[in-house]
Amino acid sequence: MAIAAAFSMMSAFFMGGLYVAGALGAIALILMKFFNISNPNLWNIMGNRAWEGSTNFILIAIPLFILMGELVLRSGVAERMYNVLSRWLVFIPGGLIHSNIASCAVFAACAGSSVATAATISRVALPSFRQRGYNERLVIGSLAAGGTLGILIPPSIGLVLYGLIVGESIGRLFLAGFIPGVILAVAFMIMIVIAAKIWPGIAPKEEIVTWRLRFIGLFSLLPIGFLIFAVLGSIYFGFATPTEAAAAGVTGAFALTLAGNSGMLLLSLLAGLVRRFPVLPRVAKIRLVDFQSGRPVLPGDIRKNFDDMVRILKESFLSMARTSAMILLILMAAFTLQFAFAAVRISVDMAEWIAAFELTQLQLILVLVVFYLILGTFMESYSMMLTTLPILIPVLSDANVDKVWFGIIMVILLEAAQISPPQGMALYVLHGARRDSDKELSEYEGAFVQSGTINDVFVGVLPFMVCMFVVIGLVIAFPELATWLPDQAKGGR
Repeated sequence: MAIAAAFSMMSAFFMGGLYVAGALGAIALILMKFFNISNPNLWNIMGNRAWEGSTNFILIAIPLFILMGELVLRSGVAERMYNVLSRWLVFIPGGLIHSNIASCAVFAACAGSSVATAATISRVALPSFRQRGYNERLVIGSLAAGGTLGILIPPSIGLVLYGLIVGESIGRLFLAGFIPGVILAVAFMIMIVIAAKIWPGIAPKEEIVTWRLRFIGLFSLLPIGFLIFAVLGSIYFGFATPTEAAAAGVTGAFALTLAGNSGMLLLSLLAGLVRRFPVLPRVAKIRLVDFQSGRPVLPGDIRKNFDDMVRILKESFLSMARTSAMILLILMAAFTLQFAFAAVRISVDMAEWIAAFELTQLQLILVLVVFYLILGTFMESYSMMLTTLPILIPVLSDANVDKVWFGIIMVILLEAAQISPPQGMALYVLHGARRDSDKELSEYEGAFVQSGTINDVFVGVLPFMVCMFVVIGLVIAFPELATWLPDQAKGGR
């Protein structure tokens, strides 16, 4: 009875458009009030349960990782990174389309969010693709698929949430996501090469730059490389917890933002101060004067730069507050629902019901893959995870499923949900970015530029979804792809 009521309420609330957190919380309250006959006062402990779930130290990592991504997004590093990577990849069939995947993979290691990754790289990449005559559907598809790497390649907010719900080590999950993430990025690039070989017109040949320019460009990637190493390295080598690493990442991202927006101004002011030192050699003073004269500080520059930094910080903090509040409210409701399911024995009943089918571990995983693929066509990824995991945890435990291994499978499925028509969030973000890009191009050229429909985005992502299914199959067939690296780094369990 309780199971039927829970799923009926869930269907009614979601189809009625109720917010996910409100729906999960309401279901938990109703179940504890009317179906827990042995202890009807169980409802009264909801406040304690919500408090316990929201005061976990690891939860602080979520807003910190989001803030780190927001600062990197606004630091200007994405455009420099994209230009550098494109110099190394233009010789591969498919040209600049490979830069979309590579840039998304690198940026994902800073942002931790699929939507932020797709939105940022698309605004850098889209203007140049139309001018060069690339197939727009494939370009949009590559940006959507590349953006989804943000939820798999660590640090990933999705893996943090999964670890909190199932009680797994965040560091172990981060390590588990690395190899499948690289394989998925390579699979996307192989698909682009095959498409470019079959239909050469979709990606024109690009001019090859010199090796000197390629290597010089790598210096501009050093700051972002240090930031990634500071965050992930401190977790992998045991120097810091995920929360402490996220705090270090925010500090590094702020330094990158400050350098990108105020670096030359600060250097010019510093040069003006240093050249006044009386002990400084005359040659050094002359060079400092030349440097300062080449980058003069004009009246109002300091004020303008200060206002820009305040604006960037304000936008970053507001975006972080909106996103983290939404995620944490859903997470709090999911913890409450998980407790309610245990209290009214729904979790136990579900585990016994599935066990009655006598499915093997492989059969259970395949059933769940199909279930999530269907669910992802009309439900947002984080909501999908936090809604279903409280039900699945006892089922997975009863079947002795490795939760680290299943976590990687689930996160890839959530990636597919991000770009799955008709409700994939990344698809609409990219469609909006394309319309903004076309509007800017129209204003620049003084002529109307026709934007495509959302159907172009739907068609463009289909080949990349096939790649996702292939990688899911590989991870299911070879669990070591997800478990080998964490077992080597942190020891077997």
